[in-house]
Amino acid sequence: MSEKDILKFLQNLGFSKREIQVYMFLAKSGPQSTSFVAKRLKMERVQAYRTFKKLQEKGFIEATLERPTRFTVVPFVSLLESFIETKKTEVENLNKQKESLLTSWQTVSAPESEYTVAKFSVISGKKKIHAKMLNMIDEAQKGVNVLTTGLGVIQEDIGGVFDTVFETSKKRSIKVKIIADISRENFRIMERLCKRITMENVKAETRHLNLNAHYFPRFLIKDGEEAILYTSSGDEASILNIEDEGLWINDKMFISILQAFFSQMWQISVEAEKRIDELRTGIPICETIVIKDPEGAWQKVGKMLENAKKDVILITSSQSLSKLLEKDPFEKYHRQGVQFRLMAPIDLDNLETAKKLSTSYEVKHVPINYMTMMLIDDLNLFMFKSAPLNDVTDESFFYLNDTFFTNDKRSSERVSEMLNDTWKRGMDLSEITSQAAGYRLPTITVKTTETVSQTVATMLKNDVNAVLVTKNGTTVGIIGERDLLKEIVQKKKDPDKTLTEDLDYTPLLTLSRGQTMTDALRIIRGRETKRIAVAKDGQLMGMLTQELAAKASTSS
Repeated sequence: MSEKDILKFLQNLGFSKREIQVYMFLAKSGPQSTSFVAKRLKMERVQAYRTFKKLQEKGFIEATLERPTRFTVVPFVSLLESFIETKKTEVENLNKQKESLLTSWQTVSAPESEYTVAKFSVISGKKKIHAKMLNMIDEAQKGVNVLTTGLGVIQEDIGGVFDTVFETSKKRSIKVKIIADISRENFRIMERLCKRITMENVKAETRHLNLNAHYFPRFLIKDGEEAILYTSSGDEASILNIEDEGLWINDKMFISILQAFFSQMWQISVEAEKRIDELRTGIPICETIVIKDPEGAWQKVGKMLENAKKDVILITSSQSLSKLLEKDPFEKYHRQGVQFRLMAPIDLDNLETAKKLSTSYEVKHVPINYMTMMLIDDLNLFMFKSAPLNDVTDESFFYLNDTFFTNDKRSSERVSEMLNDTWKRGMDLSEITSQAAGYRLPTITVKTTETVSQTVATMLKNDVNAVLVTKNGTTVGIIGERDLLKEIVQKKKDPDKTLTEDLDYTPLLTLSRGQTMTDALRIIRGRETKRIAVAKDGQLMGMLTQELAAKASTSS
């Protein structure tokens, strides 16, 4: 026990600050007169006499019989034993009164509610906040989630938060997830924690997230039932002196929102070990993830575009070009000097859109593709799924559910070679204007008298996404899987009873060797159909619409 502990004990006994000074002086120097003590402690003699009198009345010092009178302390062991006996008596009295006190309380207090009342409390100061966190961790039964900043890692380590989390996890097998901004200042701490997780088989996971702020709000969630949020304010130069302000809350709605935010951050974060290796070796993190949340995926896309230095190459669907023109996400970065190369299947339906985009970006036609891919600076690769054919609500340029991202150099290099090769083979817009985009016609056929179920079975059997529609042995149109789903899902038709001829398939116009797209425009103006597929020499040259035919007629 230190002298500090003794001083605290004397305070608990009821000593005033001046009485403690006198008592400790007498304890160290032995019997002394009042005047001597007053002189040495630089006290007024009147104050000294009063202090001695109070100490003597309380039984803490005793007077000698000599002249002049001197005083000596009552042995410390006597004080300690007296204090213990007093506390014992108080506890005994409380135990005797317990039943009567509880009975009295029930008569004056309101009945407890059956429902949990949402509560919150404000907590000031690091020590109190850490004490509350330690208490929450100690009571956890299911799991603990922690999000903390670079500065927070250092403070939580000093406060014993991580040690308590791991010990509790081992004791009760609770799951622990920690998201931390791992920096050069704290990565040694995180390295030690990661080693401890492995060596002690702790059920804990740690990930890194760049929070881009020294004072980003930190939080701890316990069992999905209560949380404490806290943040720092002050001079970062002195880590120990920065003051913290915290909020403890158990509101279910608030906790669920905070938990959802944590899950989102978890998805876009990277493994702590990778970040630690990056800081140790200087080699950038190699990251490969699938981002399920659309908002998180878009944040990742935005971050990579913000960091783009030179080049973005994109291959996408023909439908996406129109969306790109409506809501251009690249304009900002293009103005900053980043070059964009866009590839998509281009036909007469989206040719004008492609021309408008070409005023800002390089645009080329490529054969039909099945996945949208974007490569930034030959390193950061995104792969986007196609939107479900029955999803008509998604109007964004990218379909962001389950977005794949990697900056693994080996994977990116292979895709870069493929995309650049595809770009070289692509067709310039000037070529498309003169001869249209060339697509191979499907080779599999179905009859107009077949049901939709039979048509789908034929497509699945032959692993194709489009087939030719024939009537009496003559090809009359083309139908794809997207058309089938629109007809059946959106219009709620019975696939076992609906015939292919009843569907809104795309009619086919086959040009002879001497005919051109101009002839095709003239032909469609004389038909009632809204659109038509134009083929020549076994190639699908493009799609014509009545609107385009009308424009061509006006211009001619």
